[in-house]
Amino acid sequence: MATETFGSNRMWGLKELPLPEPVSYFPQTIGWAVAGVVLALLLGWWIWRRWKIWQSNEYRRRGAKLLAEIGASPDKVRELPFILRQSALNAAPRSDVASLRGPEWIDWLNESGGKQLFLKTDAETFDFFTYHQQDQEPIDDAECGRLVAASMIWMRDHHVAV
Repeated sequence: MATETFGSNRMWGLKELPLPEPVSYFPQTIGWAVAGVVLALLLGWWIWRRWKIWQSNEYRRRGAKLLAEIGASPDKVRELPFILRQSALNAAPRSDVASLRGPEWIDWLNESGGKQLFLKTDAETFDFFTYHQQDQEPIDDAECGRLVAASMIWMRDHHVAV
């Protein structure tokens, strides 16, 4: 019985050639290192900027949450002028917002919201909510729903030039 050997007898005694060194995936030039640092700095700046924008819009999230709690409930809708005023004071300089009353307040809300969200008669409604007792005449549910919906749109869409 013959022993089995691999290959032919012509290949016996040959040595295997050494393999080349593996190719590195790390960039070999300084340009790639500079590009990586620049990209990392840009990414860091972008993350920081998004964080600042998110922080600056915290009053919107808080106001939207309070408006969602109000819903169209006539007993809680009296808080609406206070929520709008608080949000406006966080969005714009105090000197531009604090002195606004009545129709001027409604005009400022419509102008900063970019749409005619509130009617001129809403100034009287907001004054009623603010300055009258809660046990007086109830407000119409449809009117309450319209005011809350308009306030939600304003809270989401308003832009104030500072």
